[in-house]
Amino acid sequence: MAKETHKPQPSAKHKRSRTPLFIAISALVLLFAALPIATVLTVGLAPTPAAFIVDITPGRYLPKCVAGMNFAGVVPYLHKLWLTGHGLSSALDIVTDVFALFLIYSAAGLGWLLFLGLPGAVAMFRALNAKRRIYILQERQKELISEWGDCILPMR
Repeated sequence: MAKETHKPQPSAKHKRSRTPLFIAISALVLLFAALPIATVLTVGLAPTPAAFIVDITPGRYLPKCVAGMNFAGVVPYLHKLWLTGHGLSSALDIVTDVFALFLIYSAAGLGWLLFLGLPGAVAMFRALNAKRRIYILQERQKELISEWGDCILPMR
């Protein structure tokens, strides 16, 4: 009978310890390969980590609102960067343009306004919808009372 050799499998802990190193190396390679893009994204997406740090709500909806709108503000300038040669000088022109930064950060500000204003608007809409539903049910109740008589008493 042949002896079975048993090689120990790498543990999950050992696999997890390589993941942050792999991510860091990949990020550095990507940073140097796409330095103009990284420059525009780093400066342009600055409000997103700030929103992540500030938000303490359970669902973390503020970073989601700010990140989406902030990225929407950065995309036209990334497009401009790709069309103008994708060089570091073009990226620095975008980053130092006050109008570009104003538009990018204004888009992030709209994300903050969405986070602050939308819950109140939704609550108001739901309250109006509930009042409308109550009115419709009361009208239906009046119809039933006129059809069946006083044996149907209104519920209070």
